[in-house]
Amino acid sequence: MDSLSSWNELTDVNVAFLPIGATEQHGYHLPISTDALIAEAIANELSKRFEPSYCVPVLPYSASFEHADFPGCISLRTHTLTVVVTDIVQSLKRSGISHVVIINGHGGNHLLRNIVQELNAEDPRTVWGPFPNRRHWEEAYRAAGIRETISRDMHAGEGETSLIMHLMPKAVKEDKRSDCDVPDRPLLETVGMKPYTESGTIGFPTRATAEKGRLLLQSLTDQIALTLKDIEQFK
Repeated sequence: MDSLSSWNELTDVNVAFLPIGATEQHGYHLPISTDALIAEAIANELSKRFEPSYCVPVLPYSASFEHADFPGCISLRTHTLTVVVTDIVQSLKRSGISHVVIINGHGGNHLLRNIVQELNAEDPRTVWGPFPNRRHWEEAYRAAGIRETISRDMHAGEGETSLIMHLMPKAVKEDKRSDCDVPDRPLLETVGMKPYTESGTIGFPTRATAEKGRLLLQSLTDQIALTLKDIEQFK
């Protein structure tokens, strides 16, 4: 169930999938909503597998300060994101939803792990994630036949471009795709992306295909579902 459902359809739901994206540059060829589109797609697929469940409307903003030198970036400060996610979880709990799974579309959201830990310290095993984790992504790259590592293909590269080609092909500017290989980025989280890439891309979008995107989405969904099915509450 999603935001098109009426309130009474959510009466017996106790699991919610909360997609968190970002609003930030993704090179010359992808939309600034890329992370939100990916998080929403994964959450939707998982919600179908764990019915009855609630796919919460995507949160399109998070922590994107490393992209601040590019126009269009919107970031929530650390304490703001913490409060927003906490308020969403508490709102869901008040409506009778006892378990929330966070689906994260932005790799820079390191803080989400700490938010989950803090929420579970107050109410154990209420919030799960953030997913997909690094292991999920690495396995998805293998399943899709992407030979490069997720570190080297970190932003607007083969993986993300393939996913958007699958999910929303008209949103990809095919003629603007260009690769940028920057394996050594020791100060990225201090100085941001701009010193390492003029286009905003770090990775290999010219290798992307819609079929790889389909396989990535399938693999990520399969793996997160298996992770959840190992948890007693989701069996």
